[in-house]
Amino acid sequence: MIGIENLRLKYPNGIKKIFDHFSLNIQDKEKLLILGPSGSGKSTLLNVLSGIVPNLIDLPMKYDKLEIDSNCGVIFQDPDSQFCMPKVYEELAFVLENLQTPRQEMDALIESALDSVGLSVNKDQYINNLSGGMKQKLAIAETLLQQADTLFLDEPTAMLDVEATVELWDKIKSLWQNQTVIIVEHKVEHIWQHIDRVILLNYDGDIVADAMPAEILNNYEHLLSEYGVWHPKAWDRAPKPIELDHNPETNNKIFTFEKGIIKRRKQSLINIPKLEITQGEWITITGPNGTGKTSLLESMMQLIKYDGNMFFNHKKLTKIKDASKNMYLVYQNPEQQFITHSVFQEILIQNKSNYRSKAEADEKTNTLLRLLNLEAVKTQHPYELSIGQKRRLSVAIALSSSSDFILLDEPTFGLDSHNTFNLIKLFQQRVKNGQSIIMVTHDSEIISRYPSRRLYVENKRILEIEGDKHV
Repeated sequence: MIGIENLRLKYPNGIKKIFDHFSLNIQDKEKLLILGPSGSGKSTLLNVLSGIVPNLIDLPMKYDKLEIDSNCGVIFQDPDSQFCMPKVYEELAFVLENLQTPRQEMDALIESALDSVGLSVNKDQYINNLSGGMKQKLAIAETLLQQADTLFLDEPTAMLDVEATVELWDKIKSLWQNQTVIIVEHKVEHIWQHIDRVILLNYDGDIVADAMPAEILNNYEHLLSEYGVWHPKAWDRAPKPIELDHNPETNNKIFTFEKGIIKRRKQSLINIPKLEITQGEWITITGPNGTGKTSLLESMMQLIKYDGNMFFNHKKLTKIKDASKNMYLVYQNPEQQFITHSVFQEILIQNKSNYRSKAEADEKTNTLLRLLNLEAVKTQHPYELSIGQKRRLSVAIALSSSSDFILLDEPTFGLDSHNTFNLIKLFQQRVKNGQSIIMVTHDSEIISRYPSRRLYVENKRILEIEGDKHV
């Protein structure tokens, strides 16, 4: 049994408690899905039930009773947070060393774990050179190696493409029969029929529904929609697509990439004979994990080397400072771009350069905080936010800039439907105002509904998509 009774918990700079008199019990080998809006405490609850809080992260908390499983494995939303070795094989070997696995058995076990998640790398592969999706596969592989009695899964497939998501959930489900499994997940369609029980949290971290999946869907669909929880009918409430003016013959071509090769170290990832982007476009880029989509965005920002020539407004790009005058990149990991000690200050920095008066900058900052449901956490340190809140903050910072291009790497992963739809509305507004959105995403609904152009990376080529076909 895993459980907590009368939990009270609050972040040091938080305005209110995340949990107040919260209790939950989970039976052995039960498969539990935790749903709720972004910021409702889902990830924090996993950290408490797994013992990470307070054993590794010290937060002000009280409880009457806490039962945890010392033999548990955790897959975090941000895979980088659980790696402790520089190379893939060293990371997996470290897990086996802690299990006192004989050295002669390690190679076969490591190969089997990597194969089970579809991650093909050599023994000298550094983790920091993997794509976000590949890192997530590695995190799952090392958790499977632990042979834990209890699994805590916090958005384990958030950064994976559609095919990899299906494959990994099939793998996890095939192995979890004798395990207790507690899941926080937005893409519930792959596991809904395999869960024993669902609990639904509200904005205050209270349990407002606790039942079997079928009962939750039949009796609480209104709450799922109200809290922004993804469910089969959630996209019925999405913003309507708007007409985007994409005419490469008449629109102003402000970015050109000629005879391009996107590289990661010495490896060629994408060959791009010519890529042109005009003003006011919304471009999505999709394709399998590890094909170079993030590297393309980093190349545009002049952060990594590439072959070929890039031009912005007919001026050749070679330096980061020149690219940053016209483009703003939002990373997969939002923490890579936070520089202040509060949510409010992160956005205010951008608005200070856009508006002459402090009052106007403050007003624009507060408006954006309200639009993205961050007003309640504006005094908190960015690192104290949930992953969904961090993601919204990172995008808010970009949208506060006056850049011609906003480059977004998986901007909606980990977000509830409300905040996803709010971001879509903001993107539509920016595109109508002449900014261009270039977005790496695996979200098939966004790809099919909103962009003016759809690009797909396949076999080291970047292809245009019309409808469901590559052209």
